[in-house]
Amino acid sequence: MTSTTKKSSRGRVQRQGQIYRFTIAGTAYATFIWQHGVLFRGRVEGNTQVPEQTGRTALAVRDALQQWLITRSASA
Repeated sequence: MTSTTKKSSRGRVQRQGQIYRFTIAGTAYATFIWQHGVLFRGRVEGNTQVPEQTGRTALAVRDALQQWLITRSASA
C-alpha cells in the first residue's frame, strides 16, 4: 500500500489503498484501508456510523473494524 493521496479536479481527495472483505453473521462488509504515514487507517464502506480506525498494520485496522461491528451486532 502507498500513502499517496491526490486531489481530483473537483477538489476531492482520492486515496490509494486496499479493500478487505469479510462476513459477520451473514452480512458482507467491505473495508477500505490506506496507509497514512507510518500508520494505517480504515473505514467500512457504506457504513458511516462505524468510526474510522487507526493501527500499526492494515490487518490490525481490519480486525478493529470487525470487532466494532461484532460488538455492535451483539448488543443489538
